[in-house]
Amino acid sequence: MGTGDSALKGVGSRGVFSGRADLGNDRPMMAILKLAIPSMGLFVFNSLLHLVDTIFVSWLGEFPMAAMSFTGPVNMCILATLECVASGSISLMGRNLGRGNVRSARHIAFSGLALMYVVCLLSTPLIIPSVSNALFSNIGVTGNDELLGLCWRYNMWVPIMLPFMGYTYMANTVFRAQGDTMTPFKAIALANTVNMLLDPLFIFTFGWGISGAAIATWVSRIVSSFYILRRLKNGSPIVIPMILEPRRRLMSYWRAILWIGIPVALSTASTALGMGSVNKILSAFGHRVVASWMLGLRVEELAFNFVSGINIALTPFIAFNYGKRDPGRMLAGFKASMILAYVMMGSMGAIIYAYPHFFLSIFRPIPEIGEMSAQAIRASVPGYPFNIFIVLSSGFFVGTGYSAFGTVSQLMRSVAFRVSAAWIFARLFQLSRIWWFQSLSFFLGSFVALAFFLYAFSRIKREFESNEKLT
Repeated sequence: MGTGDSALKGVGSRGVFSGRADLGNDRPMMAILKLAIPSMGLFVFNSLLHLVDTIFVSWLGEFPMAAMSFTGPVNMCILATLECVASGSISLMGRNLGRGNVRSARHIAFSGLALMYVVCLLSTPLIIPSVSNALFSNIGVTGNDELLGLCWRYNMWVPIMLPFMGYTYMANTVFRAQGDTMTPFKAIALANTVNMLLDPLFIFTFGWGISGAAIATWVSRIVSSFYILRRLKNGSPIVIPMILEPRRRLMSYWRAILWIGIPVALSTASTALGMGSVNKILSAFGHRVVASWMLGLRVEELAFNFVSGINIALTPFIAFNYGKRDPGRMLAGFKASMILAYVMMGSMGAIIYAYPHFFLSIFRPIPEIGEMSAQAIRASVPGYPFNIFIVLSSGFFVGTGYSAFGTVSQLMRSVAFRVSAAWIFARLFQLSRIWWFQSLSFFLGSFVALAFFLYAFSRIKREFESNEKLT
């Protein structure tokens, strides 16, 4: 029995709802299912964290709602920096754990956390109003000082909460790499509960408006980070403290983490860039159209939570079995993920397609915005089957270290195809038909992802076969 086997003994669990799996021995479908159930819950609660903010802020009026729409792409770019470090770390940790090397996995976790804190500093300038105004003016908020002020009052709290979010991201990565997604789920559930309780208090009772929503999220992230720290100390062979002692060795894995993580960050940033560009195109029709697009995306997150949760489960499974050099098990895990995603996301997509106004009603939109949001949702749902493959293939690419392939796929889907289609449709069709640009981008992007997937898998098989001949 290797070092990793003994250190990780007992992490897995037999129960399908345990959130803990034996990445090397459980049947692929069962392993993915065990990890995916709490991962989907994690994304549901993470979406609820933003959804609750959106609901309460939408009650403040059209301008605060539009402000949240414009801050969305900016915050996605900020979160992309955290995803960069987390994705690179989990790929490296998973592969080392698959080889039974827990000591190296522990060093990667420490190095990743140090890098996480460094990238958290990148958003600090957003605290300055002039910097915030310049940024949002360039992405479509022009000639409206009230809207610029609302964007700043919401986003100025992001740099302050990022260190706590960064620690939670890294601690969650440690648990996921060991085949435990239940603990990260509990952490985000706790954060969501705190945020839900504080939002109405800060926004309405204290009269802090849109800033109250951001402050409530900040407090919830602090609570979540201390919870995850306690769980690490009590239930993980890899423990990372919240405050690191400065050492040169903390930088030892930065290059390897960034080599995998930067493409992932660019992938997330490309989604944000695509959203921001679409916002700018739609802003020509007025701020109500932008707000409608944002509300439609918020509702659609409910469906995308399923495939995102499955993707979270797939990445450590692929990384671990890549370390074990088992391509058959890797492919079986990918197929199992696709089946689960089609069943779960397909069902949710059908529900929101049939009853979009039911889900939109929680935002209390005026009839015009509600109708446009419903049109956007119904035009997007037919593209879900193609987007499932794009998302899950990116998890495969991260787990194997081919994250650049996922980045190119996302760039083509989010920017080249989506923005181009939105621009063309805005000039050729009535507003009710413009929304079909989303499904078209999913369809075209899936072919790019498929080509990269086939190439990467054949290359991995050749690599394993070559290594077997050498040994």
